Amino acid sequence: MTLLPPPLNGAVVHIGGPPASHDSVVVLLFSGLRPVMVRHRDRAWEFPGGHAEAGEDVEATARREAREEAGAELAELRVVGYYVLAGGHTTVVTHAQLAGLTPLTGEFETLEVRSFEVLPPDLSFDDGLYAYLLTVLGLPGAPADGS
Repeated sequence: MTLLPPPLNGAVVHIGGPPASHDSVVVLLFSGLRPVMVRHRDRAWEFPGGHAEAGEDVEATARREAREEAGAELAELRVVGYYVLAGGHTTVVTHAQLAGLTPLTGEFETLEVRSFEVLPPDLSFDDGLYAYLLTVLGLPGAPADGS
C-alpha cells in the first residue's frame, strides 16, 4: 500500500513488504515504548541505519548497523515498509525492540545512544519522515504536533 503523506521533501512512503531493491536500511529501534536513537557525530539524533553492503540482506544490514551505530543487539526484527527519496534512494524501514546494549567503541560516527519519550526536536533530518512513520505504523514517540 502506498500512502500519500505530507510533502516529506518529496519522499514516497510504502507500508508493507520490502521493495524489489534497496540502497539502505533504517531501524525504528525501541526499548519498550521509547524510541532509541543515536546522536551522529556530524548531524544530530537519528535512528540507526545505513547502506547495505554487497551480499547483505535487509536483516543482516539492520543488525550490523544497529550494532555499529548503537551497540545494540536486536530482538525480533520485522520489515514494515520502505521509502523512496525524491532522488530515487530507497530505504527499507524495519522495526525492532532492543535486546541489549554494549558500550560504543568510538570506531563509528555515533557520539551517544539514548531513549526518548517522544522524538527530540534536534533530528538529523527535518523532513518529518520519522514522525510520519511512527504515526502511520501506530508506534509511540511521535510528537503531538506530528513534526
